[in-house]
Amino acid sequence: MQPARTLRWSAEAREVLDGLDGKLFATVPEAAVVLRSDPRSVRRSIAAGDIPCTRVGPRSLVPVKWLREAAGLETSGAPRPAQPSPA
Repeated sequence: MQPARTLRWSAEAREVLDGLDGKLFATVPEAAVVLRSDPRSVRRSIAAGDIPCTRVGPRSLVPVKWLREAAGLETSGAPRPAQPSPA
């Protein structure tokens, strides 16, 4: 079993994650910031079926619950404690 990975989040990623509280879906650009990826890579992963999404017209919306799990912020429905920001 591998040890838990410690992630460092940028200020932008923290801001996006805070803004997603209480929301069901995130936009592709928001998902890209949280996953530390390019929006085009997120779109390709959606097209390949690697990232779940709901389509609303031309927009692809990523479930926030999946996004938090993929980012390592939730396991089995229980949120992890917030990591202190580096000084």
